[in-house]
This record gives sequence, C-alpha cells and structure tokens, in this order.
Amino acid sequence: MKHIIFSIVLLLTCTIVFAQTKLSLLDGTQYNAKEYTFFNDNGSSMQIKIEKKNGKLKSKFIDLNEIWSVGDSIIYIPTQEGEFSIEDMRNNVLGKQIAKSEFKAWWACAAGFVVGAGSVLYIGAYENRPMISMAVPIVYATGISFTRPTKRGIIKRHPEYRDNEYFVYGYQTCGRRKIMINTIIGTLGGMAVGAVTSLALKNTGNITYIVRP
Repeated sequence: MKHIIFSIVLLLTCTIVFAQTKLSLLDGTQYNAKEYTFFNDNGSSMQIKIEKKNGKLKSKFIDLNEIWSVGDSIIYIPTQEGEFSIEDMRNNVLGKQIAKSEFKAWWACAAGFVVGAGSVLYIGAYENRPMISMAVPIVYATGISFTRPTKRGIIKRHPEYRDNEYFVYGYQTCGRRKIMINTIIGTLGGMAVGAVTSLALKNTGNITYIVRP
C-alpha cells in the first residue's frame, strides 16, 4: 500500500502541526496550511486548515495518495510498475502548477458562451428545434474536451523545459482540464442567457419561427 511506511512514521511522531506549511498535490494544487492533522485511524488522510480572506480557518480533508509534498518533504512514493519515478513526478507536478497559475483559457469560456447562446437563440427559438439546440452545445463541449495546450506553445513560454516531456505532459494535462471546465461554464452560461433572451423576445412577439413541412 502506497505511503504505508510514511504513514506509520507519521502516526508515531505527530498528530497536529501548527505551522504555515505549503502543501502540494499531485494535480498541481497548492495550499498554505495554517494547521494540518494526520489521522490516527489508518494514517491514510489528513485535515488541513486554510485561512480565508476574513481571517477564519476553513477545513479541508485530503487523501495522502493525492499529495506530492508537505513543506520540503516529498510524500509521493511510486510502488507499482508504470508509475512515475519521483523525479519524473516532480517535473509533472511542476508543469501542472505553472499551468494552473498562468494558463487561463478564457477563449474556451467565450467560445462556449457563443455556442450555447447561439444554439438556443437560433436553432431553438428561431428554427423552433429545441432538442437539437440542446444537443449542439453538448456535442461541442464533448469535442473541445480533447483540446489541450500545444507543446510548441508551452516550449515558447518555457524554453528551459524543451526536452522535459514530463513537464510538458503535466502542463498539457492541467491545461486540458481548464479548457474543459471553462467550456462547460461558458456553454451553460450561454444557454441560460439564450433561454432568457428567447423567452423575452417571444413575450414581445419579436421572434418569427420557421415553419417546416
């Protein structure tokens, strides 16, 4: 079981740590934990407390298998064949962390909004085909979910990682997730705005439906 040796050591040495400690997850997420607690049942999870803007602490529970490092201590241990080595995972996590901070993919949100709103207004309201107007944004969002940042674009921003395939892979993995999430948010927002707009136009009598034989 991954982390079993580490968990035993933790259970024997600490319960609650009060410190401002940086916690890094394998998906690139980072937290500045004011406190963190290792559970004494099986040592497989931890609770961290994060300070909110109002100064209050918010609790979050994290499985140890999701953690890359706590402070300067690396938690990740490859135990199965095919898993990244520690050095490869270090580069992979670094790529994800940088992508999280700099790759915004606002275009995905804007494009999704246009598709969602346009589909509802034109296909749904104007052509009076509501079922197809719902299907088009779903198909679009599914297709765009396979899009990811190009290696060329990543290397242009970070030429020092030109030959680091694990950094590029981590960056692309996080970037693809951002594109997918932004697409879904934009598409749903566009569909909502399109529905409200078409309803308003219908009530004012400004929509002319295409009557199909």
